[in-house]
Amino acid sequence: MMAWLAALGVRARWIHARSRAVYGLNRRNVGLVYAHNARVHYPIADDKILAKDILAAAGVPVPSTLVRVEALWAIPECLAFLAGRDHFVVKPANGGGGNGIVVVAEWMGEGEWRRAGGGQIDLIELRQHLAAILFGAFSRGAISDRVLVEPRIFPHEVYHGLYADGLCDVRVITLGARPVLAMVRVPTARSGGRANLHQGGLGLAIDLGTGTVHRAVSRGRTLAVHPDTGAPLVGLQLPHWTETLDVAIRAARAVPLGYLGVDIVVDRERGPLVLEINARPGLEIQNVVGRGLGDALAALRADVEGA
Repeated sequence: MMAWLAALGVRARWIHARSRAVYGLNRRNVGLVYAHNARVHYPIADDKILAKDILAAAGVPVPSTLVRVEALWAIPECLAFLAGRDHFVVKPANGGGGNGIVVVAEWMGEGEWRRAGGGQIDLIELRQHLAAILFGAFSRGAISDRVLVEPRIFPHEVYHGLYADGLCDVRVITLGARPVLAMVRVPTARSGGRANLHQGGLGLAIDLGTGTVHRAVSRGRTLAVHPDTGAPLVGLQLPHWTETLDVAIRAARAVPLGYLGVDIVVDRERGPLVLEINARPGLEIQNVVGRGLGDALAALRADVEGA
């Protein structure tokens, strides 16, 4: 009986420690989002165009802009500009989760493009897609939206080697402009070529100090290699890691939001570029890195106090 009670006590202490280490949605909202991000500033993160303008003005590297579409009357001019052009990306300014993004690879002539990853899109389809974006079909809560068209990113060969037909991105969680946790999100065939963890993408845990991948996870299962390409994952050294962290820190300092998820891609020519920022970053990163936000934040506080 005593042994059973002792085991129960050990289990209870483990559960208590685990609950302190891991953040759930309510705890994140109260202790991090609401405590450090004033609601009035949410639009800075939710609007890709607004965020991009602020970051660029602060000298933070971001992808260049080809064209913006603010209203229906501007669609014909946009299409005329894009006709004959290769390698561009169409995005809704207020979209989330990759919804509404079209990646174009090559102009095929006769009013048609080849899409990255397969398939085609013609001028009529692109016109309809631009209109759908403007009417808010892909926006998060807004009844209208704007269109952002950027050059297609060609990632550094290390990221390209992880998945050639999709774009990997680095998510860095920051608090007070200090990195807390980081991961790489990697597309797979299962995720439809999108770097979306909930759709079957891979999450690679990054050691903040070295930029080395120490763990890889897909839908709760740990992996050593990419399931589609066979590319090694654990032990991978990420390129331009010091610069990547520096860009995340500069992005966090450029906006009045204390708790952020900064999403970065590493272009083969320009290096790290901020794709977007998120004022309410998800919690799946805890499962990827195998560490709760509570532990990571405690370590951050200890570092700050010891500095």
